[in-house]
Amino acid sequence: MMLTETFFYEWLQAFGKAWSDLDIENFSQLFATDVEFYQSPFVAPTQGRAALTEVLTETFARQKEPSFGFEIISASDQTGWAHWTAFFTRDGIDDPVRMNGVLKAEFRDGACCSYRQWHHRLEPGQGDLMRDFDA
Repeated sequence: MMLTETFFYEWLQAFGKAWSDLDIENFSQLFATDVEFYQSPFVAPTQGRAALTEVLTETFARQKEPSFGFEIISASDQTGWAHWTAFFTRDGIDDPVRMNGVLKAEFRDGACCSYRQWHHRLEPGQGDLMRDFDA
């Protein structure tokens, strides 16, 4: 199967909806059982859907009202690139978090088998940056 922009767009929509709904099961199902999921280029990948589900359980538990947006950069062969943004608040303390990044998703048989993201996170404590970001 050749990756099309339409397929990648729909996959990103499902990715964003599952994240926004904090739906671990639907989020996990977007990935192959043997996925390599890189949350950062400086950390070893999460290996496999079962491990990804464990990580998501911890990650989603700390988020409230997330939102996700994206713009496709390219989709060809088996690889899609997209610019993405996310916003959520930390559950319990209501600290806002903004993320801005780029992702690379590689597909096999309709499922993402390799996911890499590079991002910048803007959080409280970076007050001047948050004020400047809103300017």
